[in-house]
Amino acid sequence: MKNLTIFFKFFLSIFFLANIIYSQENNILEKLGFDKDSKLLIIHNDDIGMSQSVNSASFDAFNEGHINSGSVMVPCPWFLEVIEYSKKNPNLDIGIHLTLTAEWKNYKWGGISSSDKIKSILDDKGHFYPEVSFVRKYAKYEDVKNELEAQINYSLSNGLIPTHLDTHMGAVRATPKTLQAYLEVGNKFRLPVQISEEYKSILDNKLIDFTKIDKSKILFVKKIYGKQDDSPINYEEWMKFYKNVLDDIKPGLNVLLVHVGYDNDELKAITVDHPHWGSKWRELDFKILESDEFKKRLRKRNIILVKWGQIKEVLYD
Repeated sequence: MKNLTIFFKFFLSIFFLANIIYSQENNILEKLGFDKDSKLLIIHNDDIGMSQSVNSASFDAFNEGHINSGSVMVPCPWFLEVIEYSKKNPNLDIGIHLTLTAEWKNYKWGGISSSDKIKSILDDKGHFYPEVSFVRKYAKYEDVKNELEAQINYSLSNGLIPTHLDTHMGAVRATPKTLQAYLEVGNKFRLPVQISEEYKSILDNKLIDFTKIDKSKILFVKKIYGKQDDSPINYEEWMKFYKNVLDDIKPGLNVLLVHVGYDNDELKAITVDHPHWGSKWRELDFKILESDEFKKRLRKRNIILVKWGQIKEVLYD
């Protein structure tokens, strides 16, 4: 009987928390000025600051209206060029692509923090590890939180006020503790964090310490889409994928992740031996986004484009 009572209380707590989140999702739609059946989409470009090629393509995509949001990798070599661009275009929707990995073969970076403060997320050469599995295995909560805060503070000190936070390669979601750090820094800096509905299980207090997090500020995205399968890297496959994405979008807030870049010598060298998210991959993303076919499909499906900046305003009003 005692076990049944405990289970019943746990079930009720999860039920009510889930209803809070559901109500909040509808409330966000209402606050943004849309009804509950509206299909909202953020076309979000990752990895800005990674290279000059990625920056050039990202700036062109912003300027031409192919994307309406993006995020910058603060530890990367071309971060400061993004700062210059953002100062000339202060109304752009740019967040921070919180970075704990460096996946390329001959092109590496480490953290913004002093290396002695983040030892568990650096390899023996002082670089971030190449894969999320290393973060999962070695990362300590304190080190992750130190580095996430350092990246946000470095962005702020250079004049870029981010609209939101998201994550490179999903590394901040590697463990409950890294996810804890992610949610905490979002609360601390009053920034929405990009997280999908599949992570609603974090409402279990056994996984996340909510004494340090305001649950009312966690907004779950209905669905996050992104090209990551093993299909041939060609225009026809790309167009088929993106058409299917637009056809699949349901009412609520959705995010389409893209990775634009130009297929030039710089990006080919950086992404050598790594065709996924390589130079050809990124130029194909750009070509799809600029195509009339994609834009017509977007309109046909009555999809409304919104920005993280709008969500930040209503979430932290």
